[in-house]
Amino acid sequence: MATRLLPILALLPLAAATTACSASTKKGAAGRAWDSIEPECREKLENNRTAAAMRCLEGHFWEAREPGRRAGDWHTTLRKLRHDAEMFTWLEQEGKVKPEVKKLFRGVFQSARQKHDNPDKVFELAFKEQTDDRKLWQQANNKAVYWDPAGKETPARILRAKPAALQGLEDSFRSAGRAVSDKFLADGTLKKLKRFLQASTFYFYPRKGYHLLALMEDGLASPLLGQVVDALRSALPGVLGPLSGIKVWKADNSALAREKADQPELSEDAAVSVLLWLVPSSALNGSASNALFLFQRGNESEEPVARISYATNRAVIWGRHLQATWRGPSWKPGFLQRGLHLLFSFGWAQEECAA
Repeated sequence: MATRLLPILALLPLAAATTACSASTKKGAAGRAWDSIEPECREKLENNRTAAAMRCLEGHFWEAREPGRRAGDWHTTLRKLRHDAEMFTWLEQEGKVKPEVKKLFRGVFQSARQKHDNPDKVFELAFKEQTDDRKLWQQANNKAVYWDPAGKETPARILRAKPAALQGLEDSFRSAGRAVSDKFLADGTLKKLKRFLQASTFYFYPRKGYHLLALMEDGLASPLLGQVVDALRSALPGVLGPLSGIKVWKADNSALAREKADQPELSEDAAVSVLLWLVPSSALNGSASNALFLFQRGNESEEPVARISYATNRAVIWGRHLQATWRGPSWKPGFLQRGLHLLFSFGWAQEECAA
């Protein structure tokens, strides 16, 4: 595919069974997110045509987020702005964006920090004139400034686990409604996936719990993640139904004020959830023990049915009768030490959607 270039921004080349479930049966945020996906892409997901669905979603993503295609976004939060300034600083060091981008976002963050006390309150950025800074912000804020080519990779080997181990994983899930697998992804796939999720500018959504959110339908859709989905479904054929969503929760590790512990929203309206951790445990600002609690759904005040320690390349799988809560520590400073929770959702939690 041809290289996409902007005057100031430097970009690299871009390169079964159906589960019917109407909008009336899919409740909550996950259901609304599903209904917001373009119908043509949803149909491909429902029919397990993963590669075609990823191409469909990727096309709509570029139509919406490519710099210069649509009007600018002038809203942000101080916490998101801190992340974006750090990200563009790192990308400039990597030679992926030009210095003007880094300079703009660092300057805007320093100026906004003096005016806003609440780091999570949305505010509108106002430029007084049609300056170069205003034009650059319009091109860069909440846009696909850089989408790492690792997302286009199609590794020959996705999972590291052998068939016997995967059969044991499926058996464990069937008996307990949950399962854990270490060294889950092949080393090459883990490296490419981590690079794609750390380097790409698709974390558009600030969320409570001090995390930024990336969505399958708004940047994550890619050949690489499509291959991971198909490998998961092939490894656990009796457990995983149609893909209903992919999300990445990216943690904040800045010194900005916070009132409580970090807590990404990991309880989805899914029949089965698969959570992958990609960042080394050395990035944690504390113990890796008992980082994730699994509760019976709706009984979070009771004792958890499982306490799971954090480990890089660990997969945690649970069914619709359980809900997951992050109880781990925060993360050490540094752009590459921000925690990443990669969450795949398969099917729907409602009985009529999960049959």
